[in-house]
Amino acid sequence: MNGFDSHIAFGLLIAVQFLGVLSAATARLTEGSSCQAVGQWAFLAALPLVGAATCIALTVGPGVWVACAASLAIMVLVATCDVRVNRRTSVWR
Repeated sequence: MNGFDSHIAFGLLIAVQFLGVLSAATARLTEGSSCQAVGQWAFLAALPLVGAATCIALTVGPGVWVACAASLAIMVLVATCDVRVNRRTSVWR
């Protein structure tokens, strides 16, 4: 493992990444429901955690921070991409 002395620290880093991607999926899946605010707050709480984990992983090694940065990018893409097929089109006037 690229500079990790502890398996616990590596496990925590993986858990934070998993939590971040899961919160992004939750924010997307709860859109339009009564739990939408909870899903959005969970995503907004997990976003700085994953960002901090990515910054910490920069000091560990190249393989680790790339994986963390990829999960951060996946979080943002999952939370912002709209894949609904029956959405209304906007009209510019």
